[in-house]
Amino acid sequence: MKRTLRSRLKMLTQHVILPLVYNLNRRRKIDPDLVVFADAHHTSCPPQMAHLADRMKQEGCRVRGFFFDTEKIGTLSALRRSAAFMKLYATAGCVVICDNFLPVAACRKKKDTKVIQLWHGCGAFKKFGYDTEDDIPADYKGNVYKNYDLVAVSAKACVPYFASAMRQADGVVDAIGIPCTDRLYSEAYANSCREAFYSAHPEAVGKKIVLWAPSFRGNAQTAKAQAEGLLPGEAAVDRLREDAGIFLVKSYHPHMKKDGAMNTSELLAVADVLITDYSSVFFEYLLLDRPVIFFAPDLSEYRDRRGWYLSYEELPGLVIKKEGDLDRAVKDALREDLQKDERSRFLAKYMSACDGHATDRVAAYIHKDLE
Repeated sequence: MKRTLRSRLKMLTQHVILPLVYNLNRRRKIDPDLVVFADAHHTSCPPQMAHLADRMKQEGCRVRGFFFDTEKIGTLSALRRSAAFMKLYATAGCVVICDNFLPVAACRKKKDTKVIQLWHGCGAFKKFGYDTEDDIPADYKGNVYKNYDLVAVSAKACVPYFASAMRQADGVVDAIGIPCTDRLYSEAYANSCREAFYSAHPEAVGKKIVLWAPSFRGNAQTAKAQAEGLLPGEAAVDRLREDAGIFLVKSYHPHMKKDGAMNTSELLAVADVLITDYSSVFFEYLLLDRPVIFFAPDLSEYRDRRGWYLSYEELPGLVIKKEGDLDRAVKDALREDLQKDERSRFLAKYMSACDGHATDRVAAYIHKDLE
């Protein structure tokens, strides 16, 4: 009953209250220099948007951050925050998001306000959005991804997948690159990540860093419930700590739980090997040209329930399905890297627009529309 009431309140908010707030402010003039960065899953600017936000500040835009975590502040507080956003939305020259952000889709926006979706992952691996039953609530009315002017993706091969998952018209999804990946081309960024990591984990010095980054599963509620216990394969991952030459670090999806101060993107710069199951984080890691292990002991179950756009067995790394095989796979990957050619092919096909200049292109797009 409580969940039903909350769902109905969300629908009332989305289709009545937020459009009303926007329309009450519709006559206010657009401020072409106002660029709003918004997210409802973080209390501060997510790493997927921080690089671009810094650039827009440097280039003289009036940048406003609008961040709140719906799961932490509750439905009524989220309603108030969303209503406050709608007032900004009515005057912004540009709004930038990197995840589902329902207030953006709540009304018919002014044509002079541009909405840019950076998303929070590169490539196109597991199905999402309207291509799977897990992502969009069955009782949701309307299009969650309404009002987008640009969806930035990492390569042309990803365009049809995003267009389908987000129900976008031709031309909206563009292989313009993902700004946050530019950091991985910076030696200064890599050094700062290593410094922060070894400051927090001095015991890791001299060891091989193995990063486990499991996928987000289901919706926010089910993911957190799953993460209260061990995730599939986690016991085998934990056993890697028995090797004195390995330092294991875990990085869960933020919808699940947090394990340490550094986010996954920062840890990628430090890791010698990445272990994941169904997370698209491996696309970003391809830019570093280091070994990837795809560890999926629940592969059959997940394949039937979720599905993906690519063949799992053709991913650019060792594919491990049995828990008992993980330890050997990690040691083999650390000793000899045999998947470099496979990674190179995937990089060319799915990450070609992430060339270190994605921020330049997105910033140019914003300025073009603010002129």
